[in-house]
Amino acid sequence: MGSFTTSSILLFLFLSVVTSLPLSTNSRWIVDNGGRRVKLACVNWASHMEPVLAEGLSKQPMDTIAKRIVSMGFNCVRFTWPLYLITNDSLALLTVRQSFQRLNLLESLAGIQTNNPSIIDVPLIKAYQA
Repeated sequence: MGSFTTSSILLFLFLSVVTSLPLSTNSRWIVDNGGRRVKLACVNWASHMEPVLAEGLSKQPMDTIAKRIVSMGFNCVRFTWPLYLITNDSLALLTVRQSFQRLNLLESLAGIQTNNPSIIDVPLIKAYQA
């Protein structure tokens, strides 16, 4: 069995839905640790726009968004990745706060401060690890 990988998107699985990790492949099927076929039901979550942060974090806490995704029946997220975040060193060094300030997105910045304060002063690249 080979490892399941993807080069074009990051895939986050919610452990509450897929309980037997790690996933791998068996022929053309994705299977869990017990060899049972897993069907991925994915949702897109945009994060490649100019602020370089996942959309919606100014509106709700990450945990609330993740729980909502699971409650709607999805078991994975196709998280769009801003490639220019890794190719532009000056952008990668900006904090979430600095990114939103430079774009004059002050209302969104206030929302992030309220709903996801743990990421407000971390570099953009680190915000993806939250």
